[in-house]
Amino acid sequence: MIYTEMYGRLGNQFFRYAATRALQIKYYPHDELVFSFDQIDEAGKVDPSFYNVLEDFNVCNYNVYPKKGKVIFNESSIQQKLYCILYYIGMRRIMPEQMNEQVEYEEKWHRSLEKKGIYWFRRGGWNLQYSSSLNKFVSGCFEDPIYFDEIREILLAEFTPKKDLLQKNREMMCNIQQTNSICLSVRRGDFESNAEVKKLQSVCDRKYFEEAIQVIKNNVKNPVFFMFSDDIEWVKNNIYTGCVTYYEDGTDPVWEKLRLMSACKHFVVSNSTFSWWTQYLSKSENKIVVSPSRWFNNDYESPLIGKDWIKIST
Repeated sequence: MIYTEMYGRLGNQFFRYAATRALQIKYYPHDELVFSFDQIDEAGKVDPSFYNVLEDFNVCNYNVYPKKGKVIFNESSIQQKLYCILYYIGMRRIMPEQMNEQVEYEEKWHRSLEKKGIYWFRRGGWNLQYSSSLNKFVSGCFEDPIYFDEIREILLAEFTPKKDLLQKNREMMCNIQQTNSICLSVRRGDFESNAEVKKLQSVCDRKYFEEAIQVIKNNVKNPVFFMFSDDIEWVKNNIYTGCVTYYEDGTDPVWEKLRLMSACKHFVVSNSTFSWWTQYLSKSENKIVVSPSRWFNNDYESPLIGKDWIKIST
């Protein structure tokens, strides 16, 4: 079995699914996937935007873990538990914002953990290794395409929504397909309302978007902007493109937003996992991606920022 602890909303769940799926295809094609949504179910009691998004997409077969608590402690062997405890004791001393320190710590541990079938990393950034352990465990961010780039074509198919395009969005989709469409995504929500989150992740201010729009104008002929946000009214009142601009109305389910956004030809992304997936799932050739120069308010160089992207200093 490959057990994965799911976490967060669409972007976070996609990273964990993608890393798990790549492991399965490369090393464990006969192992069943078992996903725990315990953390998501608890968060969903307060905020309904937390739910199992995988059920909206054409992902592979998986089982839902029926028990409460951490899978890795419920199902692991005594030896695996010991490794996890020792690893966790050291990791918990490192603050969330100390990302470079996290990477250094994980580099010391990852080969020993992987041999025991434990893929439990906040940052990482290396090719995962095979384990002969009966049960394998996946938990962590996996926010690096190195974990799943080899199966991108499979993910393009599996991250396709099950439902058809909504009737009300047919005109918008037609405009996206027939123009030099620019997906501009603005993440606000807890990036602005939660003080702790804002301190670490509030990177993309209005100045960033103004500069990014100018970059697009300098590089794309007759651009047409399609604006997406969890606060679309703020976008309408604060971001001016000077070009033809369309606004998603903010009521679409997340799977529909992803379909519309990834259909665009070029991208201005925010430092959010959802925004990142919209450009990754795009099939547009020669796409331009504009991003902030930092993914977090620290000196960590996130592998999510593509080497060929145009970076705006933030």
